[in-house]
Amino acid sequence: MTGTALPLTTARAEEPAETAAADVPDSGADADSGDLSYEQQQTYSDYYDTYSGQTRPNAEILLNGADFQSADCAQYEVGSYTGEEDGSTRDNALIWNSADGSFTYTIQVPETGVYSIEATYCPLVSNTSEISFSLAIDGEIPYDTASRLTLNKVYRNREDMKEDSKGNQVRPTQVQTEMWRTCWIGDSDGLFNEPLLFYLEQGTHEITLSSQKAYFALESLRFAQPEEVPTYAEYVNSTDAAVSPEETPETLVRIEGENAVYKSDSVLYPTYDNSTSAVSPSDPKHMVYNTIGSGNWKKALQTITWQVDAGTLSGDGWYKLGIKARQEEMRGFYSNRRIYIDGQVLCQEMDQVKFYYNTDFQMTNVQDSDGEDVYVYLTAGEDHTITMEAIPGEIGDSMRQLDAIVLDLNTYYRKIVMITGPEPDKYTDYYVHEKIPELVDEFSRMSAELKEIQGHIEELANSKGSEAASLEQMTVILDKCVADPLKIPNYLSQIKDYITSLSSWMRDYRDQPLEIDYLEIASPEKSFPSTKAGFWNSVSYSFQRFTASWDEDYSSLSSTTGDDAVEVWVSLGRDQAQVVKDLVESEFQQQYNVPISINLVVGGVVEATLADKGPDVALFLGGEFPVNLAARGLLADLSQMDGYDDMTKLYQDTAMVPYQYEGGTYGMPLTRSWAMMFYRKDVLSELGFSSAPKTWEDLIDMLPALQRNYMSAGLVLPAVAADANQATISAATESGLTFASLLLQRGQNYYNDAQTETTFDTNAAIDAFEMWTDFYTKYDFDQQYDAFSRFRTGEYPIVVSDYCTFFNQLAVAAPEISGLWDFAPIPGTVQEDGTVSHAVNSNNTGAVIFNKVSKKTNGLENAWTFLKWFCSTEVQVEYGTQIEGLMGQMGRYATANQEALTQLAWSTEEADTILGAMEELEEISIIPASYSVTRNVMNAFREVVNNNENPRDTLMSYNRDTNEEIARKRKNLGLDE
Repeated sequence: MTGTALPLTTARAEEPAETAAADVPDSGADADSGDLSYEQQQTYSDYYDTYSGQTRPNAEILLNGADFQSADCAQYEVGSYTGEEDGSTRDNALIWNSADGSFTYTIQVPETGVYSIEATYCPLVSNTSEISFSLAIDGEIPYDTASRLTLNKVYRNREDMKEDSKGNQVRPTQVQTEMWRTCWIGDSDGLFNEPLLFYLEQGTHEITLSSQKAYFALESLRFAQPEEVPTYAEYVNSTDAAVSPEETPETLVRIEGENAVYKSDSVLYPTYDNSTSAVSPSDPKHMVYNTIGSGNWKKALQTITWQVDAGTLSGDGWYKLGIKARQEEMRGFYSNRRIYIDGQVLCQEMDQVKFYYNTDFQMTNVQDSDGEDVYVYLTAGEDHTITMEAIPGEIGDSMRQLDAIVLDLNTYYRKIVMITGPEPDKYTDYYVHEKIPELVDEFSRMSAELKEIQGHIEELANSKGSEAASLEQMTVILDKCVADPLKIPNYLSQIKDYITSLSSWMRDYRDQPLEIDYLEIASPEKSFPSTKAGFWNSVSYSFQRFTASWDEDYSSLSSTTGDDAVEVWVSLGRDQAQVVKDLVESEFQQQYNVPISINLVVGGVVEATLADKGPDVALFLGGEFPVNLAARGLLADLSQMDGYDDMTKLYQDTAMVPYQYEGGTYGMPLTRSWAMMFYRKDVLSELGFSSAPKTWEDLIDMLPALQRNYMSAGLVLPAVAADANQATISAATESGLTFASLLLQRGQNYYNDAQTETTFDTNAAIDAFEMWTDFYTKYDFDQQYDAFSRFRTGEYPIVVSDYCTFFNQLAVAAPEISGLWDFAPIPGTVQEDGTVSHAVNSNNTGAVIFNKVSKKTNGLENAWTFLKWFCSTEVQVEYGTQIEGLMGQMGRYATANQEALTQLAWSTEEADTILGAMEELEEISIIPASYSVTRNVMNAFREVVNNNENPRDTLMSYNRDTNEEIARKRKNLGLDE
């Protein structure tokens, strides 16, 4: 983060900015609690509009990676580097083999104008999923996109497609590989088809590269102009072809989409469609991965590369390219791909190939504007590559205009809300058009621009109707506001709804989805075969699928059987269970020769165990289940196992607490996630704050400024059941629950040392309970709210939420606020020595061993060996890496293993923040009567908040009921007489 805090630029419309900011106290937070160093940067769209008309000099400025003037980096080398995959060696390279750091170069610009940048680099294998860095010119980042430039990594299948013991194909894991690449740095936001522009004046300039996700070898950055793509006629005339199209030998070559050799993203793994025999290949009885791109090949700059092996073609000649693909997400529109042959876009017809909407796969030929096939000249004696890159196409220009409009709409919506509040009184005249003088003119401008964009989109879609309905709805409301400004407050909720609808539409239609079945290369006289399945083939295929469903066991993944096999249940999805199975078969059984059977079972572990049908080992068992099973004598005490003490060193001090019962430990932690504070740097900075809150008192001090602008903060509160007739109550030990955090930060837990009673009758507990309820009574916090939406709009610039889930959700689903938010430990409590405790408990899942395994030969020892292996750092890293490779960032693994966490795909700064919060974790013990604690704590909370009862008396009353139930449960289990 660079820059300085902004002065207050947004305040209530009816009072000057300095008045709104006057009461804003300094929160007193230090750097580790959220420095708001934030500088508003202009968007690339505005920068492009300003400078795109400038001269584009026919000059080249070469910046060699090793020729930096200064470095601020802990680990780097200078010299030659060889790409593992291609064996190519480049000299004089900067080998940036760390996540962070910065390097400064000096360049001489011969002529003023705009330049693009071509990078020659080699991605290094690392724990980061992308290469991301910023580029500053003379110490200033020119626009927002330049603060998050990206270079593609290179992924490949770790092994060829293989089958499991049941004949189902196993999806290959995506692994990084190293090979030298040359590419122009483009717009990862998906708004521009051409490379990014940088305006440079003649003379000497400093170029600074800074990163938190580096790990790449840089040979050079070349400031120049991209070569103009030739027309098809120019390409044909420039090709030194040995044969004519008529002399090309008869050839038809098929390359299956799932057999792609390289991908730019770990989520571009093989996918499947086994619904019809028309997809190649297909199998009615078994899982066959036969496509690529389904649901995940949609982001700008993502590439997939296929190889045409030497000797595949019948001879040198001119060949046409056909692509059997499906685009079924953007109704009425087409998806765009840029096609490279051997790393080059050969002609303009390949610079943008359109794939139109269809629910079925269809063959798309590369053709010219007259509908004639485009041919490329290929030699038969060497390998060739075909690369397809996602680009925005013509819709990109409309999207960047919509980006600016939505930003303006959000700004004016927030200004109106500052005057009227989120729920205006329909009988009050607020005169918002007078208090915001430019409002009517701006609404009129935006309406006109939206109508123009709507016309362009309908022209692209070649139809009118639902494709641009969100834009039309917005223009209708804006026109009503312009026609009768006094009624603007009446339309406020509709404005908000349509902004949300418009943003959602933009998010969906900015993507460029495509699913590939196969590519075909054909000589001129060859026709591409039909993509449809014959009638009788379809009938036969459907019947076989139907009969195969009768005897398929979808829960068992392993073929390992036998009385001595350790039966392991995995309580997650099929992809996760498949990864566990693959690791067991490829590593564990090879090393230990212990029979393990992996089964996918979600839920029902307790019921199956009580019926003596349960597993020997259960993975990812969470909540109160381990202790409840242990209380009934069903689990093995792992603290008595050889090597237990060494295993505990992998975890933070309190990680074992949720698995401990009456002196024993009945589980090993696998996942551990906890609440952290997410905050909008831009919104808080606009309100005049220099830092995010460090303590609860800081947060309370910030509330007047937030609420005066009709904003608030969001805290964790167990959700109320959607159906009022259901008695669904989340655990009172849920991570980040304010009462639990306040109590832990006061140095006190839920129970006494013997766990026979609660500690809720102490002054510390009463103070914590009163502060918790005060947030909802005195400060009017919402009990239910959409954290993601309100954080995204800035209405809740501070939200306490699960660190892993919320971080990944923001990173994946809210790219427009990238760089505008950060996260830190939850607000804390000042201790007697002046330090601040940010203690919080976690949500966790673990691995347990059932006592029944002792009936098998060496069963307990084998099960413990398996648990030690699976919990080890190496296996946890490999498991987490493979899961993210399969599912993308949303599947990032929240491992409980401290060392493994640092080796997953977090940046250095992110990992340090997470580990800092982990060090302060304090866990709440699970007891057999935890359900009573949950119920009574939440009942006490609702009595106070909803019925205005006295906090102290209410807590004391419910605490008596809680302790009675704890005593009854202990007696029932034979713990007390």
